[in-house]
Amino acid sequence: MDSITKELLNWILKRELKRIRLRYELEETLVIPQVDSKSIRLPGLGEVVMEKGKAIRVYRGVANQLANSGWAKVSEEHLTAKDVTSMRWLESSEEGLIKLPDFFYLKAVKLMENKGAKNIGIQNDLQEIIDIRLRKLIKLVFLKEAPTSILERLQPEELLLYNLLKETLNMWQRELMYSDGG
Repeated sequence: MDSITKELLNWILKRELKRIRLRYELEETLVIPQVDSKSIRLPGLGEVVMEKGKAIRVYRGVANQLANSGWAKVSEEHLTAKDVTSMRWLESSEEGLIKLPDFFYLKAVKLMENKGAKNIGIQNDLQEIIDIRLRKLIKLVFLKEAPTSILERLQPEELLLYNLLKETLNMWQRELMYSDGG
């Protein structure tokens, strides 16, 4: 594979991963305002009056900004180091894929960023989860058709990789079998 093709593939993967991150940031979540405000302009909601203690729905990206500024608390549960360790243990002990929390990888990376020096253990657990799930995903690629119940357990990033590998293998096989490319 030449360098231009590698760069193109790299660009495509980065673009698709950014699309997944954007989908995560644009998902709505509840926040609990910690202050009263006369009026605040929020993306997607326009002018909103925030009342202390009264929950409102906002995009996750906006919720995180409000939380970082101390204006609100995000009401969804955050991933913990203990959760990641539990997921690693479950993933290694199960033959099939376990169901991880939605957007698990994005949440785990955020957890590592927030933990500072404590993140080595989280990082090791996350890498082990990735390695185990990658081996299981590669086995799925070789199935004629993976069961929907298994594909539903894939994280968006894993589904992207699964589809890319599956399509690439199918195209490769067609090119080998038919001189005109099938």
